[in-house]
Amino acid sequence: MVVDVVLIASSAVLMLDARLRTAVVAYLAFTGTTLWLAFPSDGGVRAMTFFATIAAIKIAVVPLALMFIVRRYGVPEHLAPSFGAAWRIALALAAIIAGHEAGRMTGFAGVPLAGTVFTAVFASVGAIVLHRNLLAHVIGLLALGSSITLAGSVFAPGLPAAIELADTFDAVIATFVALAVARAIIAFDPNLDIRSLRSLRG
Repeated sequence: MVVDVVLIASSAVLMLDARLRTAVVAYLAFTGTTLWLAFPSDGGVRAMTFFATIAAIKIAVVPLALMFIVRRYGVPEHLAPSFGAAWRIALALAAIIAGHEAGRMTGFAGVPLAGTVFTAVFASVGAIVLHRNLLAHVIGLLALGSSITLAGSVFAPGLPAAIELADTFDAVIATFVALAVARAIIAFDPNLDIRSLRSLRG
């Protein structure tokens, strides 16, 4: 299935690549795929409008905000991997395989796209764990939000669209807060990463 290939490929790039621009492209492919799979085709006008608004924010506004921060404050575009290439490859493969196998568990075997959902969730978490750069964490959190939206549509298709989309909207707002915090930190020192923040003492 083409969407599965796109999702797995973009997931791998999110976890493996250390360049911000490549990660943004992978994020766009990842989010576009999850939104396509989670599209509320039977939703009303209100739900569709809400979904379109969130999709526009995730696909257009947030990436533009990230690139603005990079250019405005001269942020290094290297995502500062937490591990060497060999370990990143091993962990990325483990996340993809674990997602596939989780979808084949007895409780989920009859659910279409269960493996895809777990792969998306594990890859999103992997993107956060495998990089130290603050912007990489924002991208990972956004991807995780998209994965949760997909999980809701796959595992609970009867869930009222308003509730599901409201949760997604909360995730988007939280991401904007994260962007604002990242902007403030980067304005102080563009070279700060997660390891640097761990050394701070209040």
